Amino acid sequence: MQDTPNAEQADFWTDGAGRDWITFEVQLDALFGGVNQALLQTAAPVSGQMMLDVGCGTGATSREFAKAVGPNGQVQGLDISTTMLEQARITAKAIGLENVTFVRADAQTEPLPENRFDHIISRFGVMFFDDPVAAFKNIFKSLNHGGNLTMACWGPFKENPWFTLPRRAATDLLGNPPPMNPRDPGPFAFADTDYVLSILKDAGFAVGKATTKDIPLTLQGSAADAAELSSYIGPANSVIRAQGGTAKDNVKIVEATKIKLEQYSREGTVTVPSKIHIYTAHKET
Repeated sequence: MQDTPNAEQADFWTDGAGRDWITFEVQLDALFGGVNQALLQTAAPVSGQMMLDVGCGTGATSREFAKAVGPNGQVQGLDISTTMLEQARITAKAIGLENVTFVRADAQTEPLPENRFDHIISRFGVMFFDDPVAAFKNIFKSLNHGGNLTMACWGPFKENPWFTLPRRAATDLLGNPPPMNPRDPGPFAFADTDYVLSILKDAGFAVGKATTKDIPLTLQGSAADAAELSSYIGPANSVIRAQGGTAKDNVKIVEATKIKLEQYSREGTVTVPSKIHIYTAHKET
């Protein structure tokens, strides 16, 4: 592994988690469809805008915004995962989107074009920086004067059962891994809104705001299907890896998670509530 900032995250999202995400891309895009819509509604993109999608992954959010800005606009998706970016390119090409491109870069450490973008957006892509202030200073520089930042991040862990239920199933079986700093890179690093707004202020943004939304996460299929997905993407997998769990342990955890998720199962779908922070910020003219 390279001894550089975010190298561990790059390896994680390029190999294990990145490949799992590609395997379950259709299900995950459906699961987070409501988050995409909340991001679109808040950002309110207009025709002709130049946009940057930070931590774009397999490109679902980039594609939504590319459609919104139209053929006279442009969206650039940026990520550190080569495997996820390749999948993003394949999907965009398959549906004929010509105003979206994808670039591998680390938004914290690699220079971004200055004063280039009208709006920068992200869905769950900014919580993994080793040095978030440095990352957002870099992001700030790439915004046009008068430009905006809009990003969706997970709210408090305890209020997001998509994470809490699989983790409880895993820790009930394997025990708790060593505690980590809640602000270390990870899905819930930006759950504290005061902390995030202070980062944005330190990075140079003049106006910052956090709005917390209740957004249902819906999957087609049964509680068993949802439990299987959660064993690949989420904290149960992290506990298994940290505690040295086996394939047999995983089977038991999936079964326990299925039982916990059945309360959210209705007529061929599983809909789990979530708390999502939508952060907005502005670069003065």
